[in-house]
Amino acid sequence: MPETQGVDPKLYDKEYFESIDGAQYFAENKTAPKFIYAVNISGLTTGESALDIGCGRGDLMMALAQIGADVTGIDYSQEALDIVQKALAKQTAEWKHRIKVLHSAATALNFSGQTFDYVFMTDIVEHLYPSELQKCFEECKRVLKPGGKLIVHTAPNRWYNDFGYPLWEQPINKILNRLFRQNLLTRPIRTELDFKVHINEQTILSLKKYLVKAGFNSKIWLGSEYVTPTKKDTPGMQSLEVLRQVLCHAYPLSLLTPLKFIFCNDIWAIAKKT
Repeated sequence: MPETQGVDPKLYDKEYFESIDGAQYFAENKTAPKFIYAVNISGLTTGESALDIGCGRGDLMMALAQIGADVTGIDYSQEALDIVQKALAKQTAEWKHRIKVLHSAATALNFSGQTFDYVFMTDIVEHLYPSELQKCFEECKRVLKPGGKLIVHTAPNRWYNDFGYPLWEQPINKILNRLFRQNLLTRPIRTELDFKVHINEQTILSLKKYLVKAGFNSKIWLGSEYVTPTKKDTPGMQSLEVLRQVLCHAYPLSLLTPLKFIFCNDIWAIAKKT
């Protein structure tokens, strides 16, 4: 497929959005931690404007609107926009009037320059071919106001998929599943769908290059939530959770350089328009 053609939007159907990260939270009318974190790190306040590129189900848009932002969401999947409209119809009128959704690609933003205080790109970077991603970042800079911020989340971290998961986590999980009858992650390194839609997986170095080329000043880091033990209800369960992270992700060494580059799966960035 020619790079400029992009990923087929038909791949992003209702079934896709019901299976990707955060779907369970969305089904319960809640906001997944990833989107809460994106809002918190942005520093966005009431009355400011935000553009959500690749808005998907609308998780992030609704979280932003609820704190008082005026939000525009775009997606080139019509099924995504249908999901958004159905979700908005179930909400109270208190904040949903702050949301507007449009059918649009990420590479040609139909907005005047210096329109938004913030632009968010959560889980779309890996779905754009290199030339598309570069053009998208350039468009983000154009539509941001002076001093505006671009908030980026992308996963997987390519080094995790290439090294951390296949060489450590997957084999360890298979052993633990066999010994203790567990159901830990043993998925293929990349699924058939991954090969179709994750056509530009990033590392912190490659993402930095794109942002620098687009003229942004950026801070990029690896998220630690994937390798940090989650809170459990009892001391015994908490001990098991810590042990699981030690065995499966080399915790706490996986939070340190250089191991974090292959064990942390989430990449975050804040890029500022100067």
